[in-house]
Amino acid sequence: MFKAIALALGFILLLTLPVSASQFPDQLPYVTKEEANSFGLILSYSNGGGGWEGSNYVNFYQDFICPHRNDSVNNYIRIMVTYYKDNEAVEQFNWFVQQGKNSTDKVEDLIGFWSGEKEGTITYHYEFHGGQNYADLKFVYTKRYFDGHGFTSVEHTYAALVGEHYWVTAEVSYLKGTTACDLEGPAPVLLNLYLSRIPNSTVRFPVNSSTTAPGNQGGSENSGTSSGAPGLSPDAVKRMDDTREKLKWLGDNWGGFVVIKTPKGDIIRLVSSSPDYTGDSSAIGWKAKYYGNKALDTFIDQVANYLPKPLGLFKDYFKADKDINVFSDDEMVKKTAKDLHVDEKSASLYNGMSDIENREKSLSPYKNAVPTNIETKPIEVVINSMGVAIKKTLAQDYRWELEKTAEIAVRYKKAGLKYKDIIRNTVEEMSDTTTGMHRVNMMNRNSKGAFKDQEARIRFYINKLYEEGII
Repeated sequence: MFKAIALALGFILLLTLPVSASQFPDQLPYVTKEEANSFGLILSYSNGGGGWEGSNYVNFYQDFICPHRNDSVNNYIRIMVTYYKDNEAVEQFNWFVQQGKNSTDKVEDLIGFWSGEKEGTITYHYEFHGGQNYADLKFVYTKRYFDGHGFTSVEHTYAALVGEHYWVTAEVSYLKGTTACDLEGPAPVLLNLYLSRIPNSTVRFPVNSSTTAPGNQGGSENSGTSSGAPGLSPDAVKRMDDTREKLKWLGDNWGGFVVIKTPKGDIIRLVSSSPDYTGDSSAIGWKAKYYGNKALDTFIDQVANYLPKPLGLFKDYFKADKDINVFSDDEMVKKTAKDLHVDEKSASLYNGMSDIENREKSLSPYKNAVPTNIETKPIEVVINSMGVAIKKTLAQDYRWELEKTAEIAVRYKKAGLKYKDIIRNTVEEMSDTTTGMHRVNMMNRNSKGAFKDQEARIRFYINKLYEEGII
């Protein structure tokens, strides 16, 4: 009898437990590709984790990037929604707020590994704002050498707590001066779109009025046109609408377009993203294009001899511009691989980071001013061969540095470290084990922009490894 009473009491207690404490939501918020396009962004990646037996969380995240971006730089927005069965969401939010309040600006000396002398400065700058169950922390990291080169990276993290179980974040990450579109503006608006799709959520981030969510119409409601341009004459409004329609037509023929709603009207942005056109050639077409381009280079060299002297000296500029128009990005990788006799991975890294071509082009007028004849031809061949050998070595060194970074990062990933900790530890270990190597010094000297610094290259490699699902 006592056993029956105990079972009945136990059953009643189970019925009184809240459902949310024992199971996960059926679906977490997400946005579609079309919604991402309305912000002028591309939805590049979606994934999730957790939810297995014994797990206390389930999450889902999506990455957004700019159209027409530079593939050698990984600028993105990553939005993640995590549901915790326990109170870890509250702990995460409290920790984030405390971290933001305790962050202080500082400047450090940049000490050379071999010289032991000050070669520049490293600046850490933080901006923190908080509200009712939401906060954001902006971290600006600047490394600047006295010789002028360096880089500035920005990581802007937005965090929101919904109820006691939802932890929602948006991370904006980019190298300053390399973004192909605005990433800062759309981030909080996108995040609010996720927050609005959580049941009973009232948490929202304050946003700039120049960026609105999909479906929000801007401009005058009684203007009678989609352009929403009050104060213009009817003829001017008609011309604007005609121009917009022509842009849409151009976008359809070029690859696509997106309409971005703003309070001042619609912005038409062309996007070359048609699945039917990649810009690549067939195998036969590629060979014809490659060897035809070689013949065209020879023709330009010959014609340059008959051009006025100042114009002929700049023939290498014509060749470089010709290559950009003849080959697509993927074909340029194939061309580099064939020219340097390396694999396509090495060629892709070389195209994205090397500065040798730019230097050669700037020096070419002086080189072309030197008279040549049949006696100097063997010397020219030797010098050109040495140049190819240096480029080949540099391309292979980029590949080596990538693989070395992957080896270290995967080890930290298997150890269970978080993504930011993987980046920090990998950068430190690579610096400790490779700084001063001849190949690293060669990459520092011959890379362009931010890639003159090894840390910037390592961060780029890690982002690539993340995109490929290796870490």
